[in-house]
Amino acid sequence: MKRSLSSLITDTNVREFKAVEIDISSIKKSETQARTNFDKEKLSELSQSIIKNGILQPLIVQEVGSGEYRLIAGERRLRASREAGLKSVPCLIKDVSSRDAAVIGLVENIQRKQLNSTEEAAGYKKLIEEYSLETKDIAILVGKSRSYVSNLLRLSKLSSKVYKALQEQVVTMGQVKPMINLEEQKQEELLVEILNLKLSSRQVEERVRNITSFNKEISEELLHYKKFFEDQTGSKADIKKNNKKFKVTLNFSTEDALRSFINRFK
Repeated sequence: MKRSLSSLITDTNVREFKAVEIDISSIKKSETQARTNFDKEKLSELSQSIIKNGILQPLIVQEVGSGEYRLIAGERRLRASREAGLKSVPCLIKDVSSRDAAVIGLVENIQRKQLNSTEEAAGYKKLIEEYSLETKDIAILVGKSRSYVSNLLRLSKLSSKVYKALQEQVVTMGQVKPMINLEEQKQEELLVEILNLKLSSRQVEERVRNITSFNKEISEELLHYKKFFEDQTGSKADIKKNNKKFKVTLNFSTEDALRSFINRFK
């Protein structure tokens, strides 16, 4: 059963009858900020806009002490305001839990399309790990489908190199999504191809299909050899293939079974 937004965002005693001017030095950094990358050029552009037009959208803060506030949403505006030399900024004050502050900040960034895929995924993961929200709850809160949220959370399966490339926006979500379930080595080999050959998302999908099909053929081949060795030796066998080389491991349950196998070659 779906829960409403109001049932998930609790304790919202909101003082937002009007924006209040708050000294920038009194505003502490958000502890729940999902965004980690701030484009310096765009930040400078926003700073110039603020100098010319002022802040059109108030920041959202939470009072944490007498004259002290914690930022909930609007870090980009806060940074640009500091760069513009402002002493104070217009704010809306909200009294919310840390979980709700995380949700509000995440939702605002998503709505403004200011998060890349890895930042958005990290935000969702934090809501699950620290605030015990389920995927379906997050989907309701951020206005996305459950499958969309689930797919982003699957980014944790990417190798560190591929994840970093996505984080730095060297590759796109469309390019890396098809290879999420590949082994790390295959992911990184494919990453090199993407960068060197400028592969499109469709071309990556085609390569992943070929890899998956090839792996299936290898699995059937190895299964045949595994059965052969187990039938011949009476022991459990494990076979791995790396390029054109095979590694066979025989497991004997007792020393007598091992001796019996060795005697067959005397």
